[in-house]
Amino acid sequence: MKAIKSIYITLLATACFFMTSCQDLTETNVNPNAAENVSSNYILTYVLTNTGKIIYTLGKDGSKIGATMQYMQAGTNEGAAIINQYAWVQEGWLSVSGATAFDVLRNNKIIYDNGVRDNNRFFQAISLTMKSLVFGLMADLYGDIPYSDALQASSGDYFPKYDAQADVYKGILTDLKTASDLLSNLEAKDAISATSDVMYKGDGAKWKKFANSLRLRYSLRLADKKAEMSALGVDIQKEFTEASAAAFASTTDNAVMSFLGTTADNSNPGGLLNSANPNYLLKPGKPFVDKLISLKDPRLERWVAPVVRKWDSKVTATTTKTFVNQFGESYSVVYVPSTAASADTSLYVGLPIGMSITSAIAYNKGNDAATYPNERNPYISYIHDRYRKNTDPYATMDLMTYDEVEFILSEAALLGGFGVSDPETHYKNAIRASMTKAGVFTSTTFNFDNYYAQPTVAYSGATNKQERILEQKWISSWFSVQSWFDWRRTGFPALKTGDVAQFGPALPIRYMYPVANADPKYQVNYKAAIDKLVPTNYVPSGQSKDHHYSRIWLIQGLSKPY
Repeated sequence: MKAIKSIYITLLATACFFMTSCQDLTETNVNPNAAENVSSNYILTYVLTNTGKIIYTLGKDGSKIGATMQYMQAGTNEGAAIINQYAWVQEGWLSVSGATAFDVLRNNKIIYDNGVRDNNRFFQAISLTMKSLVFGLMADLYGDIPYSDALQASSGDYFPKYDAQADVYKGILTDLKTASDLLSNLEAKDAISATSDVMYKGDGAKWKKFANSLRLRYSLRLADKKAEMSALGVDIQKEFTEASAAAFASTTDNAVMSFLGTTADNSNPGGLLNSANPNYLLKPGKPFVDKLISLKDPRLERWVAPVVRKWDSKVTATTTKTFVNQFGESYSVVYVPSTAASADTSLYVGLPIGMSITSAIAYNKGNDAATYPNERNPYISYIHDRYRKNTDPYATMDLMTYDEVEFILSEAALLGGFGVSDPETHYKNAIRASMTKAGVFTSTTFNFDNYYAQPTVAYSGATNKQERILEQKWISSWFSVQSWFDWRRTGFPALKTGDVAQFGPALPIRYMYPVANADPKYQVNYKAAIDKLVPTNYVPSGQSKDHHYSRIWLIQGLSKPY
């Protein structure tokens, strides 16, 4: 709500201007500054951009999930235990810049209520789609969440119950189907402002594809719970088959938004408008970097910078050279003579997973006695500079993309029972779409067919084809939280912890709920939710079941991920 206060002020000023010739004020009993009287066009921008920033921060700057999926590690003692050792703690509900997920949802509900009042099907459909996206993300992270009774504080319900995760997913799939139907029957009166819709510019056809793509995401997520969902009246295969015919068909359908980069509020959280000191804390993870190197994957150069100082056995004296990558980006690299077999002599060096703080700070430094700031070990790569800019065409807020849809179709075709076929074509399309989004095809040296023909990439060369699909999806999901949910469901890719993982050799599987409110009414609902969690062997004896190593309903009764 804070984000639209300025709108209210503008509306009030406008109202005062027109009141120089207005009727008797006793003729109206309507508050022009009430939220329900603000145009949904104004609120829509707030909902879209804050949802985008929450998801972006969750995957990158929030870094817990990014570190879990080994896209990154923290290279200093600043938050390293939380990131590298999975020492997660209870936090508030998802938020960014002071706006929580529930703030977004409250504003989104205004859009829906206004849409019903005005009989605007487009606004209703957008609101249902965004509601499904945000509530779906929360259910994925926490398990049971406030849902059916949420957003009712104005009616005096301050402590809503936590709905069962299965019921939340049922509601999501129902709302997305309704949104798709509404978007199939738009009329001229349903138009919205193209400037307010900062994602699709008022294009109803693209919103329909987005709604159906989300249906695919959640249908596959529930693949191991078909029977339970059927008992609730949800036919997962029917949902998937119907949605697949109307989902994203190319990268031009991607549900993404760019940072404008003109103010702190509309800039990348890592840019200088939000961070006076460039963030070099987060380092690319070694398993991810090594995988891209082994595959000769050009996306590495879009996401990671080469080392500042490179160990090299072929030089006899310290030498500065200019390295130009295949995208024309130029770097000054100092080549340092090396005879130590332990030195990582790669041009791109990731930080190993779960190292102790002191080891991480000095990693790959060898016998270099120079003193460097903890964040600036020059023998480890930095994450690409684009993530420290206010805006960049390849650092966007991604709600869902075409490559994810194609990976979903590929895996569904492999698994069977979803009414889709030809897993290899979808798999190949997915990789190509990911590379298109990353701007790979601007390279004059890269050949996609040669890349795909590698036995370690080609679908036909895989012994375990689901693992092959999920490995490439993991790569394509760089900084996306979706790879965590995929790994939790399948166990792929087979990631390992480091030596200092706080709770043993396993990755976390859920977010803990926010610190519980002391009010007895809240406690009743909170305790009912945590009672349904199932602790794994990695939850220490005597600790609450509200733990990041407890199983939510979605993975209860399954052998995955461990």
